[in-house]
Amino acid sequence: MPDTLNTSYLANYKPPRLQFAASDALPVPLRPIWAALRTEKSRLALRRGYKSLREDELTDDARAALLAAIATAEAENGVAGIAKQLAFESLALCKRQWMAHRVLLDLYVAEKDYETACRLLETIELPTSVSAWDEPLSETDQHLLRAACAWMTRDWDSAADLTTKAYPKGVRTMPSFLQEDWLRLALYRERPDDAAEAARNLIVGSAPERADILLQTLVQQGWHKEALALYRLIFNMQPGSELLRRRMVGLCIREGELQEARRLMEQGALRLAV
Repeated sequence: MPDTLNTSYLANYKPPRLQFAASDALPVPLRPIWAALRTEKSRLALRRGYKSLREDELTDDARAALLAAIATAEAENGVAGIAKQLAFESLALCKRQWMAHRVLLDLYVAEKDYETACRLLETIELPTSVSAWDEPLSETDQHLLRAACAWMTRDWDSAADLTTKAYPKGVRTMPSFLQEDWLRLALYRERPDDAAEAARNLIVGSAPERADILLQTLVQQGWHKEALALYRLIFNMQPGSELLRRRMVGLCIREGELQEARRLMEQGALRLAV
């Protein structure tokens, strides 16, 4: 695929940050730590968190929350080993939670340990109800994270399957940056129909030069029939583009559509491609 396409979204995917939102339902001892993390003051959160561990009487649930929060702060300060240890201690107290798992997932992704991240996602025991302090990872983000891990291990089929699960209503509902990855996956998996569907969504409203870059990826794969159909679509929207007309003439000749090629050439002389 040409380098002129944007950098892959899945190759650089990171799970959303924990928010540590304020809540009246949050146990009182946790609120100062949550406030510090919410405003990205991780060192202050560490001081407050360790102090609370020593001095406050906490239920197992609140202690699990506090350990997960301190693990987040340690991870933000680059102390991965301690962050993992605290996350595991949190899980020992409260297995059915998201926060400590999300700390671990962030660390594994940062370490490029994608296989471990995938295994963890597959084995998380989801809580039946969410505690006031916990922050579930949305189902869409779960699928995208697993898709990203599959992408980074070059498991293209799994990456495509998981991307579809993240957006079950189809390519048209994906953001454009993910549609580009869907196009890449179609190329890697040699799926011309998938590639054409992604390209169709991407070219609408694009400048001729941008549309041409995308459609040339299909041409280079030898998917001339699919490319020609899409060049027709975009040319009907921008009939004044000499670049698109020239591309269509070449593809029409290649595909045996000689009458269409003649009609296009009759619209005016075409400069040779450079």
